[in-house]
Amino acid sequence: MTNSKKPKRSSNAKVGGKEIKQKKQVTNELSLGDAISRLSSRDWRLLIDLYLCRVMPQNVIIETFFLDSPELYYREYESADEEGREQLVLKNRNRAVIKGRRTLRELQIAGLTESTKMIPDEMDKPVHLRKSVRGESWYYLTARGLRVVETKIGAIEESKLSKVELDMERAKKDHIWELGKVYLDLRYNWMVKFPEFVQFQDWDWHPSLTVYSDNQTMEIRPDSVLRIGEQLLYVELDRSTEPVQRSPFYSNQVSIKMKLERYRSVMKLTTNPIQRSGIIAFILPEAVKNTRLENIQKAADDVFKGEQKVFVGRTIGDIIMKLVSIEESSYETP
Repeated sequence: MTNSKKPKRSSNAKVGGKEIKQKKQVTNELSLGDAISRLSSRDWRLLIDLYLCRVMPQNVIIETFFLDSPELYYREYESADEEGREQLVLKNRNRAVIKGRRTLRELQIAGLTESTKMIPDEMDKPVHLRKSVRGESWYYLTARGLRVVETKIGAIEESKLSKVELDMERAKKDHIWELGKVYLDLRYNWMVKFPEFVQFQDWDWHPSLTVYSDNQTMEIRPDSVLRIGEQLLYVELDRSTEPVQRSPFYSNQVSIKMKLERYRSVMKLTTNPIQRSGIIAFILPEAVKNTRLENIQKAADDVFKGEQKVFVGRTIGDIIMKLVSIEESSYETP
């Protein structure tokens, strides 16, 4: 009886006839208690912001959470000449990349995050037309990560995410990430760097939160609901994919004006004063000219009969500046 060893099967994938080494999948090596006890305040901030953004690319994570000021790490920065400072800036960036990647790896080992870098459209092309099948690493929370963050922030029941919902949002990743950039701009730019916004430290951001009328007879689902103090903003991220006005020949056609009419109905049929006084904020980050902004504002005036219920701007800062302007004018009115 002879011992014949079966040849080992390669676990590597073949792309275009070439064998590509696959990295071993990260397994949950830590218990939930161990994972949580190792989280620093920076880790918590990263996880919470990832939850609110839904998805985030690795380069943004490193820039936002790990790229601190170079003088914080290098005492010689202040006394260095221009060339020396440039070298320290580069050294500091490399430090941030190493620190960021190490932290992201640890979060994956803890079973709190997962990542993907595959480009499906490239895989779908003929071999000779393919470029790289791997691109930027995009990070998401795992099912464990979702529950941990929701428990940490005390997420309300109706805004909690299922893992299926989160995974399905990958199909519209570009739109979701555009909304994530609005949140990060609000969180780390407008609410931090501008002294006139100190009054707005009490605020919340709720992506994909459904707003109901009384008895849930009607509903609307903004891209996000922003609460600043007692003021609600129903945030709509517009990428010019819907017509502003519906065609008279297609009464069921989706349009901005039809969406505004639905907002009016929901707000009219609610007795909640905060929801009723909410403002609809259209953000158009890709608008080059003012035409679409003006058309949306005109549609809003038609729907709300001149009542100031809709703000339109290119950035979240434009929206907040209008809110500040209204509040200041109300203080000046005798």
